[in-house]
Amino acid sequence: MKARAVLLFLVVAPSVFVFAQKATSVAPASPASALPPISWSCPMHPDVVDDRKGPCPICKMELVPVRLVTVWTCPIHGVIEQDHAGKCRICGRDLIQTTRALVFTCAGHPEISQIEPGRCADGAPMTAKYTPRPHGDHNPRHGGLFFMAPDNWHHVEGAYPAPGQFRVYLYDDYTKPLPLAQARKVRARVVTKEVFDPATKTTRELSSAPLLLARSGTFLEARIDPLALPAQMTAKMSFGPGDKENRFDFAFPAFSKDVVVPSAPAQTGAPAVPAAASAGAAAARPAPTIQVTPAIPAIEANGPTASLVSELKSQDQEVAALVKSGSYGAIYVPALKAKDLALQIQARQGSSPQKEAVETHVKQLVVAAYELDNYGDLGDSVKISGAYRNFTAAVSAIDSLLAARP
Repeated sequence: MKARAVLLFLVVAPSVFVFAQKATSVAPASPASALPPISWSCPMHPDVVDDRKGPCPICKMELVPVRLVTVWTCPIHGVIEQDHAGKCRICGRDLIQTTRALVFTCAGHPEISQIEPGRCADGAPMTAKYTPRPHGDHNPRHGGLFFMAPDNWHHVEGAYPAPGQFRVYLYDDYTKPLPLAQARKVRARVVTKEVFDPATKTTRELSSAPLLLARSGTFLEARIDPLALPAQMTAKMSFGPGDKENRFDFAFPAFSKDVVVPSAPAQTGAPAVPAAASAGAAAARPAPTIQVTPAIPAIEANGPTASLVSELKSQDQEVAALVKSGSYGAIYVPALKAKDLALQIQARQGSSPQKEAVETHVKQLVVAAYELDNYGDLGDSVKISGAYRNFTAAVSAIDSLLAARP
């Protein structure tokens, strides 16, 4: 499994490698902050993003600067680009939130691409251009649950549209449907009941069904015994001959509902804009900004240590609830908040006698938080459970060490 091990840092540092580029909130652009900050990404492995320059942890190439922005676009009509939610004015679908790279170019000269705005040879100001990014769009297309495969390229969406019907949609790293030739190489089954033997550390499947490629080639499908909601099932699949089998755990609180396209575009009070004009309008407005890690509430940055520990325990409870409900795609939010809290706690230790012990458990928590982020994207419940055990143990240890600390 390539690229995943670099998440397991044993040194607590502010520099973070991000594999699934999550856009968690958008701040309106202003004259003082029209441009998002510069991040650093690998030219060969664009899913590696850091907040400082240096070598790529995978191929050792030097990271290059990039500005990441949140753009709302249509899942069908990519020409639609705006910095707020809404409806596609072409087909009426809800717009989806994606992460893209912001560059500046000149009309008629697409070879010009730079991260700083400027002026073209004719004196006209450069225009903004938004470039899709690998892993920049993890939005389900069919009302299901979306996961990234451990190979860091394939993506899958599991859907439970009706009792006894389970589907898996296959995508590439840009969330484009997998070509038919590649889809035919996939071998998969769905497991609806299994038992784990702690003595042998093996899992025995009690009920499973093959996932077969639909005649249209757009998804894999299996007929299973109807499961009561909330329904849990596991897809086990390999993406080609000789590939390792991957596990994806799905928990459906309700039946998956595919997007219903309105018969006519939604009326917004404005006439439809031609594609070229739409792209030009998007280029002319200020670039939206992106915040990759959820912001820490003021109490976390300025409050006493006891408040930080209390908030840390609160985030632990939220992670536990998400793990229990199978909402793996949302685990990263409280996990990364907890990571930031733990680093705040460590920074406040100074020369206290428990400094080394706190640092040890903070390191354990940071590693576990990144594992939860990583395994949450993969939808692997076994690895998620293991990472959470380490995560909550670190939280408990930090709480015990600092329980009486003001």
